[in-house]
Amino acid sequence: MALRNIQAKGVYKSDRDNILEDFYFPALSAAVRYDRAVGFFSSSTITYAAQALSTFTANGGRMRLIVGAFTDARDIAAIKRGEDQKRISEEIGEQFLAAIEDAQGEVFEQRFQTLAWLVAEGRLDIRVALRPHGMYHDKVGIITDEAGDAFVFAGSANESAQALLPTHNYESIDVFPTWKLELEPYFSEHRAAFERLWENKSRGTAVIDVPTALEDRLLEVAERMDAPPDPARELAILKRLKSQEDELDVTPKERGPRLPETIGGNKFEIRAHQRDALNAWREKGAFVGVFDLATGAGKTITACYAVVQLAKSIPGLTVVIAVPYQNLADQWCEILEIFGIEPIRCYVSKTEWEDDLRQTIHDVEMAAINFAAIVVVNRTMKSPEFQSAISRIPENRFLWIGDECHHHSSESYAGFLPQNAKYRIGLSATPHHYLDEERNRRLTEYYGDIVFSYTLRQAIEDEVLTPYEYHPHIVELTLDEANEFADLSNEIARHFAREKSAGSKPSQGLTALLMRRARVIASAVNKLPALESVLAGKRPQNHTLFYCGDGTVETDPSDEEDEILEGRQIEVVSQQLDRLGWRISRFTSREPRRERDSILTNFKFGLIDAMVAIKCLDEGIDVPACSTAYILASSRDPRQFIQRRGRILRKSPGKDSATIHDFIVVLPEGYEDAAGHARKLVKSELKRVAEFSNLSLNSAEAYQILRPILTAYDLEHVI
Repeated sequence: MALRNIQAKGVYKSDRDNILEDFYFPALSAAVRYDRAVGFFSSSTITYAAQALSTFTANGGRMRLIVGAFTDARDIAAIKRGEDQKRISEEIGEQFLAAIEDAQGEVFEQRFQTLAWLVAEGRLDIRVALRPHGMYHDKVGIITDEAGDAFVFAGSANESAQALLPTHNYESIDVFPTWKLELEPYFSEHRAAFERLWENKSRGTAVIDVPTALEDRLLEVAERMDAPPDPARELAILKRLKSQEDELDVTPKERGPRLPETIGGNKFEIRAHQRDALNAWREKGAFVGVFDLATGAGKTITACYAVVQLAKSIPGLTVVIAVPYQNLADQWCEILEIFGIEPIRCYVSKTEWEDDLRQTIHDVEMAAINFAAIVVVNRTMKSPEFQSAISRIPENRFLWIGDECHHHSSESYAGFLPQNAKYRIGLSATPHHYLDEERNRRLTEYYGDIVFSYTLRQAIEDEVLTPYEYHPHIVELTLDEANEFADLSNEIARHFAREKSAGSKPSQGLTALLMRRARVIASAVNKLPALESVLAGKRPQNHTLFYCGDGTVETDPSDEEDEILEGRQIEVVSQQLDRLGWRISRFTSREPRRERDSILTNFKFGLIDAMVAIKCLDEGIDVPACSTAYILASSRDPRQFIQRRGRILRKSPGKDSATIHDFIVVLPEGYEDAAGHARKLVKSELKRVAEFSNLSLNSAEAYQILRPILTAYDLEHVI
């Protein structure tokens, strides 16, 4: 059969077309060559690449497959120069094998076997496309028959966790037959683009051969096959799965909140401290209260469990979850989906959520639905459209969850937190501000008292978090920095004296002075040689974080050959690490959201060694793979350093312990300090040191390093 005999549509959409049976099976049964580019390598994309290939195997045809992977700009440059390809290929191969290990289901297994059989027969060539930022994400196919005619198609596929099931995926493709010359402007560009990629001539993209590890796995699978791929078996599997779904006759939304059987491949069981928190919320707070849970102790899972249990007894329950940042909102949505909850995402563009939110709230009011969930970022939460919608949620069916709820103690949120929410949960590892009692009062007024606390010590003892070593490093201010610090401290003292007598909160002028002094400490120039000394002789290490300040520095070279580095501390540290051979990415609010997502993925898979961050990683964002941190800048606020430590102590496969390096600032030895600034500075820095060292595996070491300074300022009792 020739492709010209197939009555193909111009556009297929899976909500009304059976694309597999109406397009892929007939087209591939007539094909002798198949070129396919499917985007980022995952179980879902591989399943799409191999759909209906069992019909292709009978014709003796050949296939070329391009998949995408994460890497960074330096690796791209190395590949273009023909360097370091073996290392890069091995790293990508490990990434691919991890995706295969995570894959489940008969559909994936059947189609992966088909790919394996084609590789073993020498009829499938695979190459990997790499981009310096983000990923290769194109989805193009070219199906060619013996006469040279082709179907060129392009489109998208849903790559969610449920994409393997035919009743759940959504795919849309446009098909361009090459014998229809009026379509030449469309199909010719796709064909040319594929060839440029295959020949590694595409601008901004590097293409390498399939990693050996993946090829070996495919050959291993092929050796275990006792017969060629069978299209009848593939169809039978898909029809059986569809039949099972039809029998259930429910959509994900109708299933509603439910407890998962597994999370991350492990059987799901709520932990004792999470159950205790929920019992305290019910018994102490009458379903209103704050959970003070150590960072990494599972506050999101605890809240999701509460939603599931509350939904059982409250028909029409509506839960609204407010979070500070979009990255955190995405994480919440991913976890909610594990619990059978598909929330409305009230962030990004208003046009994408406003109508859906308005209709959902109307359905809640009319008791037309049994459950609704909404995730909103704090900025959107203040918008008139959002406020108007949630004001209509019936009070006795309204659960409000504030993640990192300490943000809501700010005056800027007055009047925006819904008073019609009967049920309220505040989540934070650091609910109370260490200086501002007014903020603490506002938090309690809305969220109630702290009904349950779970400390870091408890989390480490219960093996919920990872034990860690703590290494402090003493850094002296330069004379100029010390003088500036002393002058600012004197001015701050005068402001405090005036404003305390007036009984008002800190003025803008005082706040500005405090920020200037904090920057002097955070950006102390001697931290840079101290960091270089600590890193000397060490190989770059995967899963490392460097926390920097937002001030500027200028190095003081020791001789004429040293380079003067000037700029923001994060820029200088980045240059320093680059010079030492580290593969790094900056992670700040300046990077676009999509780029930050890519950086986090590269970090997870070890495609970069380290992230250099300012504040974006302080709250909520999960980086459990992180095992080492260098804290070059930290505020006096316990909230910041507690949150940062929590980022590092999250559990991760193969991670037995973590390591924290902390750079402690003091005034120069012998500095004239009549006003006692040196003692106050050391004491303020030691609050963080004491917090970190007391629970560390090597607590005695920190004391020995700091002992000379502690003795000099009569502060030995602090640690």
